[in-house]
Amino acid sequence: MSNDNQNSAAQESVLLSTFYCGRKRFKLYFHRNQIVWDYAKPPYAQHSVSIEDVISVQYKCVSTGPGNDVAYDPYYFIIHYAEQKKPNVWRYNSLTLRHCDALQVSSWVKTLQNHLQKFCKRPKRLLLFVNPVGGKRRAMHIYERYAKPLFHIAGIDVSVIVSQRQNQIRDFLIHHNLDMFDSIACVGGDGTVSEVFNGLVMRECRLHGIDPDEAVAQLPRPSMPIGIIPAGSTDTIIYCLHGTTDVTTAVMNIILGDSLGLDLVSVHDDTRLLRLYASILSYGYLGDIAHNSESFRWMGPSRYEYCGFKNIMANKGYNGEISILCDEDNIEQAKCCGRCDQCTSQQNGVSGGKKVDRWKTVRGKFFMINAANISCACIRSPYGIAPYCHLGDGYLHLVLVRHTSLINNLRILSRYAKRTYTTDDLPFIEVHRAKEITFHANDAVRSHWNCDGEVQHQSDIHARVHCQLINVFTRGSTMAVDDESNNKCNFCRFCKI
Repeated sequence: MSNDNQNSAAQESVLLSTFYCGRKRFKLYFHRNQIVWDYAKPPYAQHSVSIEDVISVQYKCVSTGPGNDVAYDPYYFIIHYAEQKKPNVWRYNSLTLRHCDALQVSSWVKTLQNHLQKFCKRPKRLLLFVNPVGGKRRAMHIYERYAKPLFHIAGIDVSVIVSQRQNQIRDFLIHHNLDMFDSIACVGGDGTVSEVFNGLVMRECRLHGIDPDEAVAQLPRPSMPIGIIPAGSTDTIIYCLHGTTDVTTAVMNIILGDSLGLDLVSVHDDTRLLRLYASILSYGYLGDIAHNSESFRWMGPSRYEYCGFKNIMANKGYNGEISILCDEDNIEQAKCCGRCDQCTSQQNGVSGGKKVDRWKTVRGKFFMINAANISCACIRSPYGIAPYCHLGDGYLHLVLVRHTSLINNLRILSRYAKRTYTTDDLPFIEVHRAKEITFHANDAVRSHWNCDGEVQHQSDIHARVHCQLINVFTRGSTMAVDDESNNKCNFCRFCKI
C-alpha cells in the first residue's frame, strides 16, 4: 500500500464507544482526526479536540505496594491534550476514561498512539538550557513547576544544563557533540535565546567550513529547531512568536512540534562578526539604556526604568550616516500572525515579482535608530516599535527618530505604550524596509549599540538579514491580543511576581 493510501486509511479510522469519566457517562468517537465526546444523558454538551492538539495517550498508572512499583490499569486510559482557552493562550487538560472491557480500552490507546506517531517533528530528545540568573531569577522554578511535568507527560527525554557564566551556552553548542538530540530549548530571557541561536549558527559555520567573519558569507541554516520558555525581564522574542509570554503556552508549542522560520540579522564591524540578533539593534536612546544599566544590575529589571528616565531627560542626539539597501516596495500595514502570506511565500521560495534593490543614504542627528527584525512587541509596548515587521520575510524595519525636543520624545514613548498607535503624523520619524544597512558615526561623541539586550561598543557597523535562518517552535500568534490578561504569565498569579 502506498504512503498516500496509508495516510488516507489512517484518517478514515473510526472508533465509537461509551466510557465513564468518574460517574458521568460519555459517548466518545474518533473520526477524521477529531476526538469528540459528549454526555450520554441530557443536558448534552459536546466537546472535541484535534489529534494535532493531543500530547499523549496513556494507560492510567496505579501503585502496587509499598515499593512504589508502577503498574497500568487496563480498564482506564488518559488523553492528555492542549486546549486553547483564549487567543494566543494554551492550557493543559486531560480526560480520564474507564470501560469494563479491556479490549475496548486497548483499541483506543493503540489507535490514538499510532496517529500520534505520525507527528515526526515533535521533539523526542531535547537539550534544554536554564539561565538561573536572568530576569527575576526564577528560571529554575519555572522549569521545575511548569515545563518538567508537561515534558514528562509528553514522553520527551530532556537533558538539562544550568549555565554558570555568560556565553557558556553559546560555547557549549559550538564545541560539543549534539548528535543525540533532535531539538534545543532554553529557559531564560532574550539574552539566553540569543546565546542559543548564535551558538547553533556558529556551530554550523564550523561544520561547513564557512568563515562567519566574512560580511558577504551565506550562513548555513541549523537543522534543529529551537524552543523558548520565557523567564526574562521583557521576553520580546517569545511575545512576538506566540502573542503572549505565558509559560504554559510556550511549553505547549515545544511539545506539539509546529515550527516557523525566523529571520536573523548578522552585525559586522570592519573585521569580524559581532553578533547575530533576532529582535532589535538600537543606537542612541535604547543603546544608552543598555550601556548605562550595566552599573545598576543590583536593581533588577527596575534598572531599565531608572536609566530610561535619566536618558530621556538628557535628550542626547548623535550625528551619523546610514546607508540602506531596500527595494521599491512600500511597507504594507499588515501584521504578522500565524502563517502569514509574506512569511509563507519566503519559506516556499515564492517571490512576489521581480524587485529592484537599491542603496540610499540618510544623514542627520538622531535621538534613536532602531533596526527591528521583528515587531518588538512586549507587555509594556503591545504594538511594538515596528508593528508591521514580519518574522520571516527577509526584511528588517529601520525606524529613524530624528533628534528633537523632549516633549516630542515623550510623545513617542507614550504612543509605544498604547495597544494601537501610529507615528505617521510625526514628521521626525521615518521607517524603511531594508535587507542591509550600514552606519557610520560622524561625531566624536558616540552612543553604543543595543543588540538583543547586549551592548556592542563598536559604532560603525554593517547589518544584513538572513531570511528564516532558524526554525523556532511556535504556531504563531493571532490578531486578538486585546485582553490584558492574555499577556500575563500564568505563574504570576500564583507566585505574585
